[in-house]
Amino acid sequence: MLRFHPHFSSLLAGSALLLTAVTAVRADIVSDWNALALESMTTTADPLVAHDLAILAASMYNADQSIEGTYNTYDYGAYPAPGSGPVGADSQAAMIAAANTVMQYLYSGSSSEASALYSSQLSGIADSQAKTDGIGWGITIANNLLSARSADGSADAATTTYSPVGTIGYWQQTSAAGALLPGWGSVGTFSIPGTGSYMTSLPGGSVTSYLQSSQYAADYAQVKDLGAAFSATRTSDQTNQAYFWAAGDGTVKMTGMWNQIATTVATNAGLSTADVAHLLATLNVAMADASTAAMATIYDTQFWRPETAIANGDIDGNASTDVDSFWAPLITSPSLPEYVSLGATISEAAAVVLASYLGDSVSFSLGSDINGDGSIDLTRNFTSFSQAANEAAMAGVYGGTQFQTSVADGQIIGYNVANYVLGTNFALVPEPAGAVLMMLGGLFFLGARRRR
Repeated sequence: MLRFHPHFSSLLAGSALLLTAVTAVRADIVSDWNALALESMTTTADPLVAHDLAILAASMYNADQSIEGTYNTYDYGAYPAPGSGPVGADSQAAMIAAANTVMQYLYSGSSSEASALYSSQLSGIADSQAKTDGIGWGITIANNLLSARSADGSADAATTTYSPVGTIGYWQQTSAAGALLPGWGSVGTFSIPGTGSYMTSLPGGSVTSYLQSSQYAADYAQVKDLGAAFSATRTSDQTNQAYFWAAGDGTVKMTGMWNQIATTVATNAGLSTADVAHLLATLNVAMADASTAAMATIYDTQFWRPETAIANGDIDGNASTDVDSFWAPLITSPSLPEYVSLGATISEAAAVVLASYLGDSVSFSLGSDINGDGSIDLTRNFTSFSQAANEAAMAGVYGGTQFQTSVADGQIIGYNVANYVLGTNFALVPEPAGAVLMMLGGLFFLGARRRR
């Protein structure tokens, strides 16, 4: 059974919105830049996607709120909250300039597309001193945040030296690809005070203890049965779930799928440009920090993938695990250790944030590009954010790449990180719901985090 965590409801609790496409019905400044960013990130790994989207969204949010002052501006660590923008400056011009500055710096390969969007959006604002001041301020905001993040470790995460342990229970590479971002667990966070308090550990506290447990035997049997390439018991719907959430190269990745959900639902809900900026900043900071905590856990634990485990079921020290040397997963295993599930972590963090803004019971549809060719191959319907998050989490089991324990513990990380972010950097103040979140912020369930 998946863990289901109750999500906060605030602005539109109980609403039911129908999302009929992955692109927003009406474009706005924030959604346009978000969409351009996703198009530029299809060959980028999920943690880096979340990291870069957090910089983009926080820059736009601060450019807007340092002028408008509806919400508290974002700050963290070496990055102080910006002061008030120039009196009378145009906040939309500031947001546009901030977004263009970030995209030109992070994704120079999309420079022409960014320049075109920048010019198009600014052409809708009449020339004035307010526009000029807004542009200059937005550039300053973006450069300050980019500077603060320049030494956060993200540039070196892929080249960090990594040597697999190479013994029973530990991850062995299953493809020619090198270890994915082995240094990402040391990347500077955006909101949480480091990853240590959010990391989880295997049952029993060690690889050996978990391998010898009845819980591992149950996890093993489940994924061996449901996750096999030619499983006789996995339903067609479960197969579709595995493919739908696989989010491989050429796609917008798991992080991007949750951004697509967010921008369209927010637009259909009629949120203002400022509120969309607020939502996306919260969402992406939460997913970025959840990813970092998950990656720290992944490379700290270094647990093996099901395909390696099942091929070695006769020598793992557990009498209840049957070896199958010919077993293969439905979905190709990602090139990093198994515990915890990155997809489950990201999805839980996203669902908690979205539910805090819109209520959990929001109906929507989402399309998925399964093969990375740029077109939608499969569309699924959901009645809540938590349903989508649970499905995304279980997709790893159905795809044969994750054990159930990894999924459940990944959800714990995502849940705890998201609630910290909601109660700290992006509390919904001065909205009435914000006061509720502030009161509940101290009650988020760090206590539910197991075995650390």
